[in-house]
Formats: sequence, C-alpha cells, structure tokens
Amino acid sequence: MQPNSMLDQNPTKATPEKVCNLFHLSPLHRFGHYFDVESGVNQMMSPIKCVEIYKLRHKVYCETLGYEPIYDNGIEKDNFDIRSHHVAITHQKLGTVIGCTRVVNCFDETDLLPVEVLAEKQLLDAEYHPNKFGRENICEISRLAVDQEFKQNLDEVTAHEQSLYPYIALHLYYSSLKLAVESNRPHVYLLSESKLIRCMRMEGINIIPIGDYVAHKGLRKPCYINAQEFIDNLPKKFLPISQNKYVKSQLPATSVELSAIKA
Repeated sequence: MQPNSMLDQNPTKATPEKVCNLFHLSPLHRFGHYFDVESGVNQMMSPIKCVEIYKLRHKVYCETLGYEPIYDNGIEKDNFDIRSHHVAITHQKLGTVIGCTRVVNCFDETDLLPVEVLAEKQLLDAEYHPNKFGRENICEISRLAVDQEFKQNLDEVTAHEQSLYPYIALHLYYSSLKLAVESNRPHVYLLSESKLIRCMRMEGINIIPIGDYVAHKGLRKPCYINAQEFIDNLPKKFLPISQNKYVKSQLPATSVELSAIKA
C-alpha cells in the first residue's frame, strides 16, 4: 500500500495536523488511513491471513450468534473454503481482522455453490438459476462477518475510528462484487435474510430474490446480483471506495494451485 500524501509511512501515528486534514475527508476516504482492505485472499497465497479470517468467523458465527458449533481450535471453516477467495479488513493499529467475507468459485462442472446445496428446492426463478450460466462465470458471496466488539473497544480504538464502523460492511459488499468481476464471475448468488436484502437495496445494490425462503440459520432467500452491472453503474455512495488506492489485491489461485492444495 502506497503512503498517502497526507500521511507518512505510519498512518496510525496521528499528529494534530494530520487529524485536522483527515476530518476534511469523507468517512469513506478516511477509512483507508485506519484499515487495510485485502481482496482475493486465498489459502495458497495467504494461509496465515486465512486462519485469521476463520478465527473471526468462529468468533461471530460460533461464539456470538451460535450458528455453528464451538470448535476447540477456534476456527470456523468448511469445504467451500478450499475454492474461495476472501476479503479481509484489518485494523492497522491492532493488526487484527475485524471484517471478512468470501467469494466461493466453481472450477469444474461438478462444483456446486452453497445456495445450490442449501436451497435446491427453493431456486424457482429459471431466468437467474445458476444452471443458466457457465460454471466458470458464477460465484457466491457468503460468510460475511464483522467483529461487533470492535466498536466497543474504547481502550485501543479511538471514537473517531469507531465512527467508521458502519462502513466496514460497505467495503465488504463492494470488494466482493469487484472481486467477482475481476475473476470473470459476474453472476453472483447469496443466501440472504430479509434485513440484508433491504440494506443492500438501500445502498443501491440491485439484489434480486430468486426463490422461496429456506430455513438456514433463520429464514433466508436465495438471491442474485449482476456484479458487472453493479460495477458499471456504481451507486454514488460507493464512488469514494472505488477511487481509494488502499485496497490490496492478490492474484486469484488458479485451478492448478487449488489441485495442489487438495493433494
């Protein structure tokens, strides 16, 4: 990540002059001075970062929400992670992952998306059914997790940084959809609760329910998003994110690399 002209090599070292300058920026522009966003993280290239992601998921999905069982190793991981690329948001000063999501890919005709496994009978809309597209052009966003304790950590996180907490989810949405486009997988699926559907629509994301509710960690609907359409017609609120240069991107793991992992 290149240093911003307003900041030196240590962006978290805030002098009064730097803090004054930062307050003249919008919250989305200020975000990169306190948080690192890494897109395309995978087990082949960043195994340590993936473990940090799995630990955050355990904290959120197992310990806080009770969606998954508690594991002794403190890691929440499933069979879809082997062919996933992750987005990780790390607090620069603390060095901990506080937000993450993943994009599950299909590399051959036998690979299914989680939504196809969990909501097979509920996928009613033939127009957007995954089978309408090539396996190499579809993906699924899942396991979005944000550390709820971060915004309460007054000892190590300033009130100013905590005010940026709502923008963590925005960065995860944008980075996941951008990653789908960069991977040439514009047809994106997710299993979403009604609250998230409303939230994404309010942010300008055209999320389309394509089937009935399925009982999975509560009631959720299978949904479709055209990621290419989202990037080409980027809602105004996301423009500052697209203009920021602090997002680190990794090269996606190829099918050959994934075969090496499986072996």
